[in-house]
This record gives sequence, structure tokens and C-alpha cells, in this order.
Amino acid sequence: MIKYFLIALLFFSNAHASDIINITFLGTGTPRPDINKLGPSVLIKYANEELLLDVGRGSALRINQIGNDFSKISNIFISHMHYDHIIGIADLWLTSNLWQRKKDINIFGPNSIKSFCDNLMKSYSEDIKYRYKENNYSKLNCLKFSERNHKSNNIEIIEFTNNHGHIDNSYGFKINYKNKSIVYSGDTTYSENVIKNSMNADILIHEVIAASPKIYESNHKLKKVFSTHTSIEQLVKILSLCKPKLTILNHALLFGISEERVLSEIRKNYSGDVIFSRDLMSLDLGEEINIFNIGK
Repeated sequence: MIKYFLIALLFFSNAHASDIINITFLGTGTPRPDINKLGPSVLIKYANEELLLDVGRGSALRINQIGNDFSKISNIFISHMHYDHIIGIADLWLTSNLWQRKKDINIFGPNSIKSFCDNLMKSYSEDIKYRYKENNYSKLNCLKFSERNHKSNNIEIIEFTNNHGHIDNSYGFKINYKNKSIVYSGDTTYSENVIKNSMNADILIHEVIAASPKIYESNHKLKKVFSTHTSIEQLVKILSLCKPKLTILNHALLFGISEERVLSEIRKNYSGDVIFSRDLMSLDLGEEINIFNIGK
């Protein structure tokens, strides 16, 4: 059963219950600046642990906005190296150090994640030298997925390649907790790996792209963008095969078309539950799915 709650603030009274996993959308946007849709980032809470999927623009602001403790986030998973998914890492890392964080932040990602982190830390060397003495601050401990220790007593996180067109190292994630599963597609067009990992998932967080016919036909560059993302027709095919209990559309690239129109088009050929994500929307996944701060 899926329950929706329209509330002004987020409350996590059940978020740490041992049988519940909580999902909070810190940012649901795209590279286009939008104060209501900050960069893509999803906070996962389970037992007494927390992790992030991607760290887009404004993630640290959203974490502060929900009253979350920066120091509790020790593991970050990056789907791919496009800037809108990683631009918030520096802010999160440096700001958490101001909060007296000592434990290093683990970041797992594609092959280039290590060089990215090394260069990032070097670029802020002057600030670090000014604020901290004797190397007394948290570092970015960045590892390729192939170097990650997959063992965990509480949760299983599986990375899988998707199909983001021109990007060789692009991933989605499957999260297994207790008997529940959450899939994060990452940026992708139609992908057999996404389908394979999403079969009968409790929650599928999937991207989508759509445009009005007029805009699509008149924009050659946009057609290229479409080839690396998931159209409504492709999405319907994916959902019909996977049959998730709930699909949440995220990182939506919409051009001259409304969310309501997208949902209407999906419902013509798919009867399952589909909603759009909202910044600060939160879900408790247990025996039922409770959705908070759903917005309008």
C-alpha cells in the first residue's frame, strides 16, 4: 500500500526503525539552474547509517534544511562524472569539516573518481592550510567500484552499468535492504541492465526526457540529447517489463511539456503507480510505502 502525506516539514520519526529504509530527495533537477529543483542527490537512511547517491548542486543546503547531521554521511555513490552529479561534493566535504568532522568520506564511483578527488583536494589546499593544522581534517577517500568492499551487515548496494550513450562509465544502483529493493537508474536511455535489476522492485527511481513536438522537431541538438536519455515510450516499455510497486520520475528533462502531460501519456499504456519526485520529498519503505512532503 502507498500512502501520501502533504506536510510542510519533514519528520523522520520512523526513519531509523530497523525494518524501515528512508529515502529523501535532496535535489531532483538537471544542469539547468532551478531554485526549486536543485542538483540530483538522494539521501538513504537505514538502521543507524546514511549514504548519498550523487551529490548535485545545493546538496549541502538541502541537508542543512532537513536538519541532518553532515557527519553521519560516510559513503557516497556517484553514478557518472557529469558535473551536475558531482558539483556538490566540494561543498559537502568542506562544510562537514567546519562541523568538526574527523572521519574520512568514502566516495565510490567510475574509474576517474580517484583523479577527480585528488585534484579536488588540491584545488582547496589554500583553504585547508588556513583552517586546519597537522592534517587534522577529514579527507576524501575515493575508490573505483572495482575496489569497493561489497560486504555489509545491513545493506547490499549493487552498481550496474546503464546506457548513457556517449558515457562509457555510467552506472545505476540497486539497494537491497531486508526484503526490500530500491533501484536508481542514473542517467540512461533504454537499458537492459536497468530492466534486469528493476524486476519487481519496491521503488524504481528513473529518469525521463520529454518535449513538445514543436520543440523536438525544430531542435537538432535536443534530438541528440534524447538519444542518451529515456523517452516516455521507452519508459513505458521498461515499467511494463519490470512492474515496480512505485516508480518515481527523477532528473526529468522536460522541454515545453508539463509533468501532468507526461504522466497522462504514461497512463495511456501503463497502469502502475508513477509520480514525479520533488525536492525534500521523503519516503519510508517498510511493510507499506509512506510518502511525505509530496507537494502539489
